[in-house]
Amino acid sequence: MKVGIVLGTKPSNPLEFWIGVEKGKFVQLDDIIVVNSKIDGSNREIKFYGVVQEVIKYLEGVELVYDAQLVNSGVVPANLAYMAKVSVTRIEPEIFIPPTPGDYAYKAEGLDFEKALYYDNMKRKIPAGLTRNGNVVYLNYDFINGREGAHISISGMSGVATKTSYALFLLYSIFQKADDRGKIHGIIFNVKGKDLLWIDKKNKRFSKEDREAFEKLGLPPEPFKNVAFYAPPEMEWSNVPLSGERKTGINVYKWSMKNFAREGLIKFLFAEGDEGTSNLHYLIDRVSDKLKQLAESSPTGILLDEYGREINSLNQLYKMLQEILEERDKDKERFKEWFGNATQATVFAFLRRFEHAMYYVKSFVHGEETKNINWRDHQLTVIDISDLHSIAKMFVVGSILKKIFKEKEETGNPYPKVFVVLDELNKYAPKDKWSPIKDILLDIAERGRSLGVILIGAQQTASEIEKRIVANAAVKVTGRLDSSEVLSKEYEFLTGNFRQRAIMLKKGTMILYQPDIPNPIMIKFPLAPWATKREEVQEEISVPEEFNHF
Repeated sequence: MKVGIVLGTKPSNPLEFWIGVEKGKFVQLDDIIVVNSKIDGSNREIKFYGVVQEVIKYLEGVELVYDAQLVNSGVVPANLAYMAKVSVTRIEPEIFIPPTPGDYAYKAEGLDFEKALYYDNMKRKIPAGLTRNGNVVYLNYDFINGREGAHISISGMSGVATKTSYALFLLYSIFQKADDRGKIHGIIFNVKGKDLLWIDKKNKRFSKEDREAFEKLGLPPEPFKNVAFYAPPEMEWSNVPLSGERKTGINVYKWSMKNFAREGLIKFLFAEGDEGTSNLHYLIDRVSDKLKQLAESSPTGILLDEYGREINSLNQLYKMLQEILEERDKDKERFKEWFGNATQATVFAFLRRFEHAMYYVKSFVHGEETKNINWRDHQLTVIDISDLHSIAKMFVVGSILKKIFKEKEETGNPYPKVFVVLDELNKYAPKDKWSPIKDILLDIAERGRSLGVILIGAQQTASEIEKRIVANAAVKVTGRLDSSEVLSKEYEFLTGNFRQRAIMLKKGTMILYQPDIPNPIMIKFPLAPWATKREEVQEEISVPEEFNHF
């Protein structure tokens, strides 16, 4: 559909130009425009594809502020100027000359729309959302799964930006459309409420319009399938999951004391501190190494100390370490075996923090039985950590990610690929602070691509995350941002007026940037067919067996 012409009253260049919109037509922000032009001095045709970045209207021929009223009354003659600024995304063929004033401008449809957004160069693509006009926007899957790049960063204000909702939508799209979908798994950490414990159930709020949007995206409008749910036990030594209103289909996760010692998980109990506490870190490593030695020499399933006594809980371990400190003068060799050359003050600091952290994780770290999270058994695994203290959350996330990454390192095989969805990333990998799992997340960001571990990280403030993690994300998505946050350098990909627009986005609207397209794209995504809270669940009607033959 022709919408106007390239203007001659505004300078044009190969990267941007202005069009005048014809009377009776309209152009809005984010419309995709195509202009057919001629190469000077020849009959060869050149096409300019671009995105509308700015739209303005004003009256030509008037000077005073309120002359618009006189124009409406017919007293003062004037013309309405309606113009749109187009930012070029592609030129075919690549001859970097400006379009000629007077060339016709069209709204891109069909093949022209696909070329404007480089879909014709994407060998493998997945639906990422819809434009304002209802066209499908695709992501180049090669920049997600590690072939060309990896990882997705999603930023935005809590409760407004719908970060988790979009992360789930992208994961669902990958499960349905990826060329390697039979060899991929997803792991989601549920950090807030019990929302994600219902994603295998139908959403009764899912409307006809939402269904049509899913069908337009080429996605089946159904809840997640083949999902396993895990939650911590409700109390110490219990096998009943702490899972809120959902009472069935939830597994318990827990670590035995032997597993705790063998895997070196004690480091994840120390969520406080910074890089300057080197003495404390030295002591943590020393105790961790000693526990690993005990685990290797202990019989199957149990953890014994040097004297053959069973360590069945964190409290017993704490008392043993306290005893070693108190008897340091009687048994200097044992003190040195456990604490090395650490000073008494450093050991006291270690024990204080250990006792503090122990209180929050003792419900799922004890005894002889480990209840593993077997992520390979299902396509999607949801791990609930929402009711846990921040120290316990750090422990669970760190322990699971460490195990996954270690398994992938040992096999060296990128398949099966694991997509890890982690919200509140700024708490786990802070920019200027120490965190026990920061190194693991850095490893995933920098080496996960080759090992088949892909991070879909969500955070309120990308400016507060370790910059190497954000920098390694090939795909960047933002929902609504705080006005101060949007000014940070992490959002330099928001060119033109996108920074201003990011502070006024509505729910369900995101700004998407991917390496294939030089400009960000505004997208929207529909309400999901899966429930995200108990009150959304569509109750299933059970049919009595005697009626099944009808």
